[in-house]
Amino acid sequence: MTASVHPTFTPRLLSVRDEVPGVRVFRFASPPAFAFVPGQFLMFHFADDPKTWRAYSLCSAPGCAAEYFEVAVGMVGAFSERLGRLTPDAEAGLCARGPFGRWTYDGSAEHAVLVSGGTGITPFRAMVLLKAGGGAAGRLTVCCSARTPELLLFRSEYADWQKAGAGVVARITRPDESTRRWKGPVGRWTAPDIAAIAADPAAVYYLCGPNKMVADLREGLQAAGTPPENVRTEKWGDYSDLF
Repeated sequence: MTASVHPTFTPRLLSVRDEVPGVRVFRFASPPAFAFVPGQFLMFHFADDPKTWRAYSLCSAPGCAAEYFEVAVGMVGAFSERLGRLTPDAEAGLCARGPFGRWTYDGSAEHAVLVSGGTGITPFRAMVLLKAGGGAAGRLTVCCSARTPELLLFRSEYADWQKAGAGVVARITRPDESTRRWKGPVGRWTAPDIAAIAADPAAVYYLCGPNKMVADLREGLQAAGTPPENVRTEKWGDYSDLF
């Protein structure tokens, strides 16, 4: 995707909601002919500060892209704080460009295992919604994690994802007294964990989350015999706020 094909546009905010403490989902009206492939992202900046750009993965259903798109934003730092002050339909001077990115899921893999930590699940939501919307998608297994159950992004949607045919396994990385009612697995993901859940030597792994988690899982999967081309990674930075 090039800037000439996807020029800068001014997105109109339709709604905003708190997904979990510290993360908000922003829904914007789409520009004409807008479309994206799950895994792609948009670049945002404010018109009065053209040198400060932020990249946010698209997390909404690709089938709704002609009408609207959504991004989930961790509310940390001056840029996200300014974004959080926007109100629907108000003139805000926000600019966007894209979509960009080649770390994508088009449904062609027979079995994709999506492994995330914290806000790394954001692009995976679009991948699951591709399947839920009847798009060309193979088998999906979502392996997600967060520090506590309250920080599991899109948790209220997991049942719908499962009805659409996507397996979901969630785990908590920092169990304490406040999470004693949690009945699922605990601790951070390891390569043997996700390989056992996948139970498929031909699975394609998409990894997104804290840099160390991604690096460790990639190394572990490849050491266990997974072909390098079947381990696809995305790095945004550090996700320690929710991991």
